[in-house]
Amino acid sequence: MTWFKEQQALQKQYASVNVLIVDDIAQMRETVRSMLRAYGYSSLFLADSANQALGLIGSKSIDMVITDWSMPNMPGIELVKKVKNDPKLFTIPMLMISDERTMDKVLYAIEEGVDSFLVKPFSEQELIKHVKLLFRKIKNVDEIEEQVFEMRRMKLSNQYREALELGYKILNKRNHPRVVLMLCECLYHVKEYDKAMDMMLDSEEESRSSEHNNLLGKIYLKLGKHDQGILYLEQAVNKNGLNQDRKIDLARAYVSVGRVDEAERVVSSIMNSKPTDLNLVDIAQLYLDMGEVDKAGFYLDQTVDPIPETVSVFNNYAIALRKADRYEESASIYKRCLQITPDSGILHYNLGFLLTRLGRLTEAKTVLQKALKLNPEDLHAKSLLQKVNEQLH
Repeated sequence: MTWFKEQQALQKQYASVNVLIVDDIAQMRETVRSMLRAYGYSSLFLADSANQALGLIGSKSIDMVITDWSMPNMPGIELVKKVKNDPKLFTIPMLMISDERTMDKVLYAIEEGVDSFLVKPFSEQELIKHVKLLFRKIKNVDEIEEQVFEMRRMKLSNQYREALELGYKILNKRNHPRVVLMLCECLYHVKEYDKAMDMMLDSEEESRSSEHNNLLGKIYLKLGKHDQGILYLEQAVNKNGLNQDRKIDLARAYVSVGRVDEAERVVSSIMNSKPTDLNLVDIAQLYLDMGEVDKAGFYLDQTVDPIPETVSVFNNYAIALRKADRYEESASIYKRCLQITPDSGILHYNLGFLLTRLGRLTEAKTVLQKALKLNPEDLHAKSLLQKVNEQLH
């Protein structure tokens, strides 16, 4: 094949690849797009936030994501978490771009499944090199790695028993640390805590990551060994101080043994580190579990652009307000929920129910009609709408 024909073949290959570029700074998005276009990539999608990126990933056939780390409300690392924990999306290669390459950032990125890491400023050649290596990596997967992918898909789909069976088969062929960790996670989910703990403790302490220590902590807590559990959760936080999820797990553990002051200190440390919407929602759920409704509301009020997956916590907050006979406040939260997920029939019904209690029947009628349009088989909505119509007439 001549050089010209080789270039034509490459151009055709690159043109068929869908790449998503995520950055809140327009100039950076355009810079990356121009670099990729210069090399023949033509099917390029842009997102100015992680939230928008999730929508595009869900609606387009994205082959690779290039995301900046530092974005408001939901940084790139949380976008990575969402993608890498989705059984339908986790194989999408993700290239992280960051202003710095500190060891704690790199370790955090690796733990969450980032496939490559690029530091600003970078050249066109550096960017293309990373992109090409990632595509080559996913194309040159051997049989064992394919089985590892399948095991992970099973685990993410909550098919823990099937994942365990496959994981043991993989270990019979090859020593694979990631498979060992996934086996322990699956054993934890099927409540075989002793087996999970024995397998994890067989590994050398120096080789354990924050993930290992976090899981060990949770296992000890399930076994009722709270002091040991908290010790491992504290070690997990110390090993990966950037991961706010680890801190929230630790705060929950403190609360479970009545060490509320220490839990509050952990929450304060998160708030001093520019918390994201997901962090704020997790903190709110922590306080809801403690029965601290107003504190939960304080943190939810600070969210800016929450994603649909967080609506359940807003819903829990609205229910807590309703149980406290704070109907107006509860209704306002349901309205906010519907701004996040406007096509939820259940949320429309819940709002309609509250509006009925508040005597706002005309408004309740409109909301209940919407609930039935979304879910014509909702008997509760039908019954309530009939009662509202009777009162209006």
